[in-house]
Amino acid sequence: MTDFRIIASHPVQYHVPIFQALVERGLNIEVGYYHEGTARTVGRDLNFGLDIQWDIDLLGGYPNRIFLNKTATYTLHEQLQIIFPMVLWVLRERSPVLLMGWFIESIWLIWILVLLFRIPVMVLSETTPLSYDSVSKPKWRARLLGWLLNYSQAMLYIGSQNRDFLSRMGIDKNRLFSAPYSVDNLRFSSAAKSLMLERLELSSQFGLDAMIPTFLFAGKLISKKRPLELLEAYCSAGLSDKAQLLFVGDGILKAQLEKRVKELRLNHVHFLGFLNQSKMPLAYVLGDVLCLISDSTETWGLVVNEAMACGRPVIVSEMVGCAPDLVDETNGWVVPTDDPDALAQTLRQAYEERHNWDEKGQRSLEKISRHTYDAMAIGVLSALNSLKTG
Repeated sequence: MTDFRIIASHPVQYHVPIFQALVERGLNIEVGYYHEGTARTVGRDLNFGLDIQWDIDLLGGYPNRIFLNKTATYTLHEQLQIIFPMVLWVLRERSPVLLMGWFIESIWLIWILVLLFRIPVMVLSETTPLSYDSVSKPKWRARLLGWLLNYSQAMLYIGSQNRDFLSRMGIDKNRLFSAPYSVDNLRFSSAAKSLMLERLELSSQFGLDAMIPTFLFAGKLISKKRPLELLEAYCSAGLSDKAQLLFVGDGILKAQLEKRVKELRLNHVHFLGFLNQSKMPLAYVLGDVLCLISDSTETWGLVVNEAMACGRPVIVSEMVGCAPDLVDETNGWVVPTDDPDALAQTLRQAYEERHNWDEKGQRSLEKISRHTYDAMAIGVLSALNSLKTG
């Protein structure tokens, strides 16, 4: 009999290792995906503006099934195709269910049906108070979500902001279980150590000067991530002749960024383009300090985990979900959102403290060592055991 089933939208590079870690711990699980995403085929990522396929295995090492054998657009017809087969799949053994968030409306109906059949439900979500409040919603939707959360048996939270949201929704602390959001620390740290030996050559290869301090942006070039604000703050800080700014990623704002760089005649701003998952350690070897200054919809920011696993200090905005858990003065800087002067001042301060970057990077390594997939698996196991004793 299956210990529990997991419902997710599609294979995600940051979630798959959790499932693999659970299997390694001897659990009998099965993951049900709405669709295959880019696990086995090239798919269009609208935010990146590219056709991509992740270059790591997203379907190996754990049992799974896909209910739509293509990349879904979540039309009403497609959702109806999925709902009842997925409910029957859950009811077949009546094992507990772990929901990887509430990604579309139809999952709410599945959620309701599973609860009505008195099947225990665990939920792992990313929502923070800021991200929840940033989108207006009808009262009935908020009330329904509150009902669903409170009638589910266990909530897994990825960090303190996510925990605060669940507490605000009325979840008793005895039903809250920590699952600290993680990346594959070992993969990033070992790859970074290897690439660091070639840093001079790699910098030259990509048009960078390894002797000049480098601030790094890694992610989708979209308004939520605020790359234009970072560029302007870099200039306002008076760093355009002293430090490099490296953009790794692609997206709708790339052309606007390139135009602005040309207008300002900036010689030390570089665009590396999209890097697939296995290549991402290169970004953190070329860049010295990661900058993530996203708005309130950034529920966590796993690039911060990646940079820290590579021994890098970080600059984050106070609205980034991971800020209170991962970043303080020992390993980086937290800046107010929507305050260009404060951001410019922080960049300037970081530059002036560049002699401490190695020490801050070491502190990043120590702090991120607590955020592992094994720690997440332990959280899931604790939630599962609470169902058995509850």
